[in-house]
Amino acid sequence: MRNALLNVTNGARIPTLDGWRAVAIAAVLVSHGFNLAESPSRSMRAVSYAAGHLGALGVALFFAISAYLITTLLLEERDASGFVSLKAFYIRRAFRILPPAFLYLLALWLVGKPLANGEIASAALFFSNYWPHRQWFTQHFWSLSMEEHFYFLWPVALVWLQPRRAVIAAGILITTVTVWRPWSLSHLSTTLPALQRTDMRVDAFLYAAVLAAAMHSQYRERVESWLRPWWVLVGIIVSLAATVAWGAAGSAPSIITLAQSALLPLLLVATNLARGSALYRFLESVPVAWMGRISYGLYLWQQLFLVSRSARTPGAAVIAFIPQVLVVFAAAIASYYLLERPLRQYGRKVANKANVHPHARSPQVSWSNEPHASNSQGVVGVRAKTRSQATGSSLH
Repeated sequence: MRNALLNVTNGARIPTLDGWRAVAIAAVLVSHGFNLAESPSRSMRAVSYAAGHLGALGVALFFAISAYLITTLLLEERDASGFVSLKAFYIRRAFRILPPAFLYLLALWLVGKPLANGEIASAALFFSNYWPHRQWFTQHFWSLSMEEHFYFLWPVALVWLQPRRAVIAAGILITTVTVWRPWSLSHLSTTLPALQRTDMRVDAFLYAAVLAAAMHSQYRERVESWLRPWWVLVGIIVSLAATVAWGAAGSAPSIITLAQSALLPLLLVATNLARGSALYRFLESVPVAWMGRISYGLYLWQQLFLVSRSARTPGAAVIAFIPQVLVVFAAAIASYYLLERPLRQYGRKVANKANVHPHARSPQVSWSNEPHASNSQGVVGVRAKTRSQATGSSLH
């Protein structure tokens, strides 16, 4: 019998993911809100430097959440219907991701923010992380671009290759990136931030995708037995804290990136297994989960209002941060309730009407844990074998 832990059929949701999104966006807000590189105080610049590494961990956490969630939902859809509708998947993604991003870019243009040639196009078309001419106000599109690159490739691989071969391909790519990243950092010099390139960071998604596939296979109980002890969760958290401290010390960015990419997916599953713990209750609390649901808008709009500034004392930095972050929340709340949620619902209807396959079983998969929420009913494209055809939830 399937454990209800990560079963997203029949409208269930994956616990704590919204809460972890809140933690991730909080790290980004602190990082950018305390961007004090212009401060005359050396100690305040040190605070800014440390906050920057915390924000980097928050972005990596977003990557792990997204990859884990989408892989799980695609496999659930496959089990429920016998098919994965790539067309419906990309319709949902377009309605969820594009309108808020385009609105933000339009706002930049309307308020006359200084932008470099090609900057808006690189952000709108999601190649910002390979575009060298970026101002502060679109720099955060590097992570959105990287995430979209993953979504262009992984669902197709999962459908066409089937889970087992897709996992093998992911393992080969992880190994390749593990070798490529330190070599590139040592031997190549470009105008692009190296660790903002997809070819340098795709393993941040693939570790989570592979773990999601394992949790959806015959290896699930074995993985749960490894991650269930409380001390495993504590060890993961301590290890992640050590990577932040190590990074702040300026050490081995390639190793730190590798460690965080591998540890963060384990953190997601270990937290779900620690039901009843204080951490689990915190992440599932109403305000924290709500903050996670509006995290996309928070991530988009914080870049407009949280800018580098000078502060001589921590108190002055906090006083400047509070009104700015309140404005960010106001923008994100408006975006979520007036734009994102209505369009998500409309996108769901469009996706459900998209080319229903005549031989598909009627699935009951609810794409919960926004920003990927919709019901997956129409299926089209590549047929996947069902459980009764010997693959289903197996990696073999």
